[in-house]
Amino acid sequence: MRHFKNFGQACASAILVALLSSTVHADTNRQDFMAALQKWRAAGIHDYNFSLDQSCLCPGVQPVSVTVQNDAVQSARNLKDGTPVAASVLGRLPSLDGILQKIEAAYAQPAEHITLTLNPEYGYPERVFIDYSTMIADEELSYQISNFTH
Repeated sequence: MRHFKNFGQACASAILVALLSSTVHADTNRQDFMAALQKWRAAGIHDYNFSLDQSCLCPGVQPVSVTVQNDAVQSARNLKDGTPVAASVLGRLPSLDGILQKIEAAYAQPAEHITLTLNPEYGYPERVFIDYSTMIADEELSYQISNFTH
């Protein structure tokens, strides 16, 4: 019986060591993100268009062209055929501010991997990859933003 007790303690210790030694790998430095966020906010852009391709477990989401007015998503069209997206999908599409908020939350959580490509002129993210936990499948979030105009 003593072997089982020691074995159990050894397993618990190994798990504890693994948890305590795991580190967050934010591939994009948080300070770089905060500088870009300040640049975006300083630009004062509230009306704009962009193309969004997101990869996640988000049903019904395809690459779209998004129109934002007064910081709110007003409309979106499917990039393949130009048809308007369904209202149920439109309500789930983020503005650039919404994507920036998701990135802020990922740093605060903290997510294990955050990889960003930040626009050098305005600071908005052009590419986003967030992996909240490498131990969990299908919780990753990815955005590709292009064709930004204001």
